[in-house]
Amino acid sequence: MKADTRKKKRALAKEDEVEKAPEEKGFFSSRVSIILIALVGLAFVVYALITLSGINSQIRERSAELDEIKDEITVQEIKNDSMSKTYNLTDSERSEFMERLARDDLDYVKEGERVFVNVSGE
Repeated sequence: MKADTRKKKRALAKEDEVEKAPEEKGFFSSRVSIILIALVGLAFVVYALITLSGINSQIRERSAELDEIKDEITVQEIKNDSMSKTYNLTDSERSEFMERLARDDLDYVKEGERVFVNVSGE
């Protein structure tokens, strides 16, 4: 009787092994599923790095544009200050300013005035 129970136990153990084998060797075995998960994770990491690199380059471009705009603002503020000073001049200061502007920028002279030009370039 002991031999029968041993045979039955062995038969049951073999059936259990046969039943377990299809579960382990289903469509995805544990190794294949781990490899697939690792590949998907690697693909995600590569995608994230490429995306972050693109965003970083856009940030650098925008920072350069911002610096240029700040420089333009500074130049415009200087021009505005000069214009406001010119606007706030008194009548006598304004006439002196206009005369200096006409002489320096437009090469005007007063009536009867002589102008000497140094042609030697010194």
